[in-house]
Amino acid sequence: MPVNYLQIQGQIQEKCQQARQNQAVYRERLEQAAALLTRYAADLDFLRQRVEDAQRADVSLRCAVPLNERLDTAVSPPNLAQLPLLLAADGSQINPNRHDSVEFAVINTGIFRILPAADLTPGEEAETQLYLLEDINNPAAPLTEEVVALRRDLNERRLLADRAGRETTRPVITLTDGPLELYREPRENQLFQQLFGEYLSVLQKTSQQEAVSAGYVDKPGSDLVIRLLELAADSRLDVKETTRRRPLGGVLDRVIFAGLLAPGQRSAVFVIQSSMAERFAAFDPALQPCFFYLNVGIHPERAWMARVEITRGVAEKPALLEALHAVLLQQCRQMGSKPYPYALHRAHEIALITRLEKEQIETMIARAMRAMGLEVGDKSAKQYHKDNL
Repeated sequence: MPVNYLQIQGQIQEKCQQARQNQAVYRERLEQAAALLTRYAADLDFLRQRVEDAQRADVSLRCAVPLNERLDTAVSPPNLAQLPLLLAADGSQINPNRHDSVEFAVINTGIFRILPAADLTPGEEAETQLYLLEDINNPAAPLTEEVVALRRDLNERRLLADRAGRETTRPVITLTDGPLELYREPRENQLFQQLFGEYLSVLQKTSQQEAVSAGYVDKPGSDLVIRLLELAADSRLDVKETTRRRPLGGVLDRVIFAGLLAPGQRSAVFVIQSSMAERFAAFDPALQPCFFYLNVGIHPERAWMARVEITRGVAEKPALLEALHAVLLQQCRQMGSKPYPYALHRAHEIALITRLEKEQIETMIARAMRAMGLEVGDKSAKQYHKDNL
């Protein structure tokens, strides 16, 4: 049966009516957030202490902490004589599927190398890793979708560190899509601990090579700075009560900074307060995740916000911060009215695994297994019928 568009239309009207009724509350909260940012813009010590008190009351607290710039900082685009070398990585994967005739996984990582504004041909390469048989069926460390995603993140950063180490020029910017901080589950099993330790070691290696580790988040949905402002606003309340309240719920950081940053400007740099960020800092204080917002839009009347995650070691070196700021703007402006780093877009194109490629890999595996006398199963009936829709 097709989608029941008549039912959908009725639900759209109902949901939109509800959203219109909530707009007044949202506007009020947005105004409160903007006023709080102005009010506490210079009170960095108070804000840090407030977060410290809240974290002791709630170890799961996740928010922003000011580093050393006013909350309302707006840094204009740097004017560099030469843009730095940029290495971008993106990954694509095939997840294990028990309904296929052969259960396997593939991680394909694309690397794009470019020296912006230079008359040099960009470089590109891909590394492909196959997981099969014992890799899939290990009961002590099953290869779940989350583990595949974690391995993909690790591969991206590992390849970037390796390629950065081969470069003779400095600085080198290494860039991935998404945050540096990890959200993969499960976080407490032995395999996660092993892969997480490798991930931190790779970030440390990149830092020691005087290269920048950065993660680019397009159209971010986070409210880390908003959470900081909520803690500041409720300073007269008991800290345990404060950590449970969300008086500015629904307001996003990018909306606040869209009203503050002109095209090309970046915000202040903030430290991330979270249990995962603390594990980065415990391994190496220079790896503590930080971030700033960047208006990569080109029209004053329409901001386009990105959140850029960096390590604390980068955040505390103005020259590296300027280099990253400049190269991201240059890359985004190559993409016209839909700004996004060109190098990341190219890395994604290199890494992408198509459906046809998946089918070809499956055929190659089945052929090799049969040639060695190994049993090859059949697709599940469910998968067979789905493939023939």
